[in-house]
Amino acid sequence: MGKIKILSADVANKIAAGEVVERPASVVKELIENAVDAGSTSIRVEIRAGGKRLIHVSDNGVGMEREDALLALERHATSKVNRIEDLECIQTFGFRGEALASIASVSQFELLTRTADALEGTKVSVEGGVFRSVQESGCSPGTHMSINNLFYNVPARLKFLKTDTTEMNHVTNQVTWAALAHPSIHFSLTHNGRSLLDVRACDSHLERVRLLYGKEFAENLIEFTEDLPDLKVYGLLGKPEFTKPNREYQLFFLNQRPIRSRIIGAALTEALDAMVAKGRQPVAVLFLTLEPETVDVNVHPAKIEVRFRNERTIYSGIVRVLRDAVHKAKYIPKIETPTEPTQSEEDAETRDTSLSGRISTPGSPPVTGKGRHIPTTGGQRARTPVTRTQRRHVPSVPTQETEASEQETETPDAAEVQTPSTPTEIVVQPPQQEIPDGVNLSLLDFEDVQLKTNLFKTYIVAEAKDKIFFIDQHVAAERVLYERFVNQMQADGIPVQGLLLPVTLEATPQQLSALKIHGDIFEKLGFDLEEFGGNTILIRAIPSPLPTRVAAQTVTDLLDKLPEAPHTDVQLPEAIDNALITLACKSAVKAGDTLDMKEMTNLIKELSQAKLPFNCPHSRPIIVEMGRDELERRFHR
Repeated sequence: MGKIKILSADVANKIAAGEVVERPASVVKELIENAVDAGSTSIRVEIRAGGKRLIHVSDNGVGMEREDALLALERHATSKVNRIEDLECIQTFGFRGEALASIASVSQFELLTRTADALEGTKVSVEGGVFRSVQESGCSPGTHMSINNLFYNVPARLKFLKTDTTEMNHVTNQVTWAALAHPSIHFSLTHNGRSLLDVRACDSHLERVRLLYGKEFAENLIEFTEDLPDLKVYGLLGKPEFTKPNREYQLFFLNQRPIRSRIIGAALTEALDAMVAKGRQPVAVLFLTLEPETVDVNVHPAKIEVRFRNERTIYSGIVRVLRDAVHKAKYIPKIETPTEPTQSEEDAETRDTSLSGRISTPGSPPVTGKGRHIPTTGGQRARTPVTRTQRRHVPSVPTQETEASEQETETPDAAEVQTPSTPTEIVVQPPQQEIPDGVNLSLLDFEDVQLKTNLFKTYIVAEAKDKIFFIDQHVAAERVLYERFVNQMQADGIPVQGLLLPVTLEATPQQLSALKIHGDIFEKLGFDLEEFGGNTILIRAIPSPLPTRVAAQTVTDLLDKLPEAPHTDVQLPEAIDNALITLACKSAVKAGDTLDMKEMTNLIKELSQAKLPFNCPHSRPIIVEMGRDELERRFHR
């Protein structure tokens, strides 16, 4: 090791550039943030060769005078921070004063700027961090920056850039996020002279989403606003059936800044876990507003990661807000005509133009205001400790093109599921009576609902004003029983019934091993199991709602699903939760079981009081709706 020495300004700037400038998209992000801070109402971005050859960002903001234009290119020169205390209440996007100096040190940089009351503007040229010229120049009010040949003097960085298409996609993501965060600003993006994005200024985030992703995408979102004591949440949440195979459509913004947050991602999955099918991911665009002093945005050079002062409060608040949004929307899948009509329907439409079909399949690729495709972003899974109700998986961080290092994050407990204090037992008996023309009942908060009949011994049919509800008796009972079991586990435990004659079960060696490892889980669930020699297990007691005839199969299924290794305290709530789901499924009435009028009425009553009445614990829909207009359309009325 040689003698210690001070780095030259040229080397120091290039090292600093490595923290701020990762790729062309990083440059675009920094310049857009500066343009937003300057009060711009129009921001135009032009790139060539994916941003490797040219990045030009033009705005109509306040501009700079000559002296400020020169200072802006010095390291740690900023107008936004004067004291260390200012870091606790930052409300601007750029504030470190590193971006322009870092960008200029690894490119051929040109700055052209003018204030509205100045007659002439200032043009500054910098090459590789060295000032080449400063002169007066004519230009429109605002700031115009050109970055040519990024990393031309750092070939080691240049060779790690991806293809032009990949880099262009990352730039498009940055412009898209900025457009979502600031709907009142007009954004445009061109690549190699071709327009990729051009969205006018609008009045709302929902309208901006429609311009970016299309009408059909926007129509499948639930819009909501909620003010909590320390947090304001505005969101656009995809309906439970409007999902994606990955997390590319999970976008989080804090005080209009796009961020990554494992806490928010975990809260999103926790809130919608029971409503979204396994293997699918919810769609969400969430805008959070917090007091600046309650969040630290200075923990990442690109300011993409943040640290909350009270993570538990943020987590539980978002879970509650998202669940309330879905419940208030009363989202129930609808039976509607598919987009593509049959030949007979086409013939009918020639006779009556009022019989046009409606779109029933949600979702379309994101498009610009001109109908072009916009690449979206992706996240990764976070290894967050799992709470009781976080089944199967833990969500990723939100959308951003760079990979964040995975860190252990404490996930607070979710809102507890509440169930009716005096539930009605769901039993299966032979029919007691004929179903009359209709019996009034309470279904959620719908008015004038009548129970009509039971189809195929599987679907309960109820009629409301201008609509029909089909309720799957098995998944409805499964939801009711699951929430009842959760409530009982949190109180005095699940009631146990002893068996007069024990049920015997022949187990495999793997199942016997699982019983030795996880015997405490079976005790918590209300099972009394005993090894009887050889491969035999005796079942001496079972949870009281579980029919004796399925006791052996339920135990076998649980043994097969439990992990081979001993569980930890963190894994135990997840294992018990999965076991409760299995227990609810085995205990619930089945398709083909006959329910009389009283049993169906009681089932719907309990379902209406459930915390999550729209989906079973496996995420299958419980209620499907068909409108009277759709029925009449089928008959060409």
